[in-house]
Amino acid sequence: MNFIKNGERGIAIFMVLATIAVAVPLVVMLTEETYISIYRADNIEKRAKARLVAESALKFAMARLKLYQEAFNFVQNKKGAKDFIKQENLDLIWNFPFVYPIPVTTNMNAVQKLALQKFQENSFLEGSYQLTINNISNKINLNMLRISLLLEAQKQASKEQQEDQEPEEPTEEELQFSPESQLIKTLQNKIELKAQNDESFDAKYYGIEIIPLVNELRYYISDPNSVQETGGADRAFSEANIIPKMAPLFSFSELYSLPSWPDDIVELIKDEFTVHGAIMVDLNQITDTLLRLLIPDILPEDIEEFFNYKNNPDDPKYFNELNDFKNYIVNIANIMRESEFDERFNNFQKQGLQFGPTPTLFRVSIDAQYGEASYKLTAYVTIP
Repeated sequence: MNFIKNGERGIAIFMVLATIAVAVPLVVMLTEETYISIYRADNIEKRAKARLVAESALKFAMARLKLYQEAFNFVQNKKGAKDFIKQENLDLIWNFPFVYPIPVTTNMNAVQKLALQKFQENSFLEGSYQLTINNISNKINLNMLRISLLLEAQKQASKEQQEDQEPEEPTEEELQFSPESQLIKTLQNKIELKAQNDESFDAKYYGIEIIPLVNELRYYISDPNSVQETGGADRAFSEANIIPKMAPLFSFSELYSLPSWPDDIVELIKDEFTVHGAIMVDLNQITDTLLRLLIPDILPEDIEEFFNYKNNPDDPKYFNELNDFKNYIVNIANIMRESEFDERFNNFQKQGLQFGPTPTLFRVSIDAQYGEASYKLTAYVTIP
């Protein structure tokens, strides 16, 4: 009997040890999963709060841009105000970077430091952010290549109302100033320049045809059945088994999905064009590529002199109106005659390209931080 009881005790101890051996790893795994879940939840919460901080910064940026818009409209509508308030003064409303929490510097007096301290104590916003607003009104909108049935119908109705007048069709010379022509010229110049400095690029893209690329883009963004001559673009989409969007571009990255557009070619123009609504090209943000488009016969040394003149650290120049830019090109640099300048820019304006000192397209960049979580937000803002 004692032998049986001792045997039962051994089995019981073995079962207890076996249970412990199984339970301990399960408890460890459960504890580990619990800690991981808590850590994940904490990260998700912090990232969500970082996003809220970024969105708060965006609202602040929009308020600054709205204030700029109101100030600009006031100056335009107030007689004589433009003689005293220049565009560069209005730009001070939006073009300085902002950091939150506002740092306390040694240049501040005691009153300013106390005001910042009270502001921070009364603020409900947790976390931190860096906000910058950049003027990117120096790019031509690729959506200007789009053919819209609505706009075509409006043009036709306008022609019918003017029965006694001959409809003015753009001449071949005027079409040379269209956004489509500017895209073709930019592609040609960029590919040629890249090929001169990169042998592998030259070997890969030697003889590439630009017109089919432009046809594809126009077909992709135009209304259905609006493009009469597709230039083979419809076939290119069909063969690649890609359904064209038939609507305006929303993101520049959409160009990577076009069937015949190599990524290397898209990279060449990503800094020269936009898909957002640039109403006016800001002459104060002009680039060397855009300068070549505006004045094709300009020499490299003239371009260098232009930027030396404009960006002189001791006496930087600001174009408060088109005439300021014209004065340099015609009178100071003697690059072209006044009549040539007027004719050229009038042709640009007929094709919908406006030039002036007024920024209308902005890129808002925000880097928000909450604890260890960070969130980047980029927004494009168009101001009429």
